[in-house]
Amino acid sequence: MKTFLIAIAISAMMPVVAQNSCSQFYPTEEGKTHIIHQLDKRERLSTIVEYTVTEANNNELTIAMKLKDKREKLITESSFKALCDGGTTRLDPESIMSAQIQQYDGMEYSITGDDIFFPNTMSVGETLPDASVTMKVDAGMMNITSTVAMTDRKVARKESVTTPAGTFDCYVITYTNTLRMGMSRTMHTTQWIAQGVGMVKEETRKSNGNLITKSVLQAIN
Repeated sequence: MKTFLIAIAISAMMPVVAQNSCSQFYPTEEGKTHIIHQLDKRERLSTIVEYTVTEANNNELTIAMKLKDKREKLITESSFKALCDGGTTRLDPESIMSAQIQQYDGMEYSITGDDIFFPNTMSVGETLPDASVTMKVDAGMMNITSTVAMTDRKVARKESVTTPAGTFDCYVITYTNTLRMGMSRTMHTTQWIAQGVGMVKEETRKSNGNLITKSVLQAIN
């Protein structure tokens, strides 16, 4: 479960690194690092994620990700690419699962699904494309199949949000995450993104409204 929450977080962090050459909405400065604190259901620090734009060429970006525990000990690191094309910025399924691939080193796996699309301009009431990612792993004695579907993606409203990194005017995006890994589990995500900044805050909750995880922009270095 935790590994797929990380995958959701990676897809949600996509707006942080969208490209200025085709968008005025998000930053892309090489070397710029966004530090995200991920909190558990009791809003205690659980993990720290650092995203750094390492290369920006034409309409392609390379982003390094470091996942650390609450004591800043490195858990895993990876990199992925973002593409800007036709007025949207997108992340392919394998990029979304880049952190999870590390734990299956040496095993055969396949990743299929839809690209995650983020428009370079947004308006309240807009509906965004659905997406899903399926990962199949041959673990020897057994096969593991997991799917995350992101549906009902909408730009719900605008509001101001304050985090340790500052106060930001944000668009609020809502969507439903359905995790299928043997059993099915449905979660609801709300994401706050700001012009020129990207993701400022995100909350994922159960169907009954109880918090599962929260991510907060702690600093931009």
